[in-house]
Amino acid sequence: MNKKAYVYDTSKGFSAFIKYNYSSKLNIFSCTKKKNFSVEKITDYNVCFFVVNDMEDFFNLKRIYFDIEFFFVGSPNKLILKKIEDLKYDDLMILDFYDSKYNILQFINIELLSKSIL
Repeated sequence: MNKKAYVYDTSKGFSAFIKYNYSSKLNIFSCTKKKNFSVEKITDYNVCFFVVNDMEDFFNLKRIYFDIEFFFVGSPNKLILKKIEDLKYDDLMILDFYDSKYNILQFINIELLSKSIL
């Protein structure tokens, strides 16, 4: 378990989902409070799971996107999700939170395997 994952999720539900499914395969650090978010703490992560709930989260995403090589991002807010898509960041994997947990997990697994993270 030498691969590291960073999870930013202030609503905490998705971070619990990631920990439940990947804690035996990845070293996971999660940030569930905005006041604990620090760009300086973002070092040497192989993958990031980022949930954007509001515009502050959106700006935090923009601040760290280039510091982590592989990114999954999702938002329960369709307007914010459109803003994320409009960024047109390379290798940004968009998570559809309206899909089933099974399908989200399959999508993540396929992508993590293809990048040799799992």
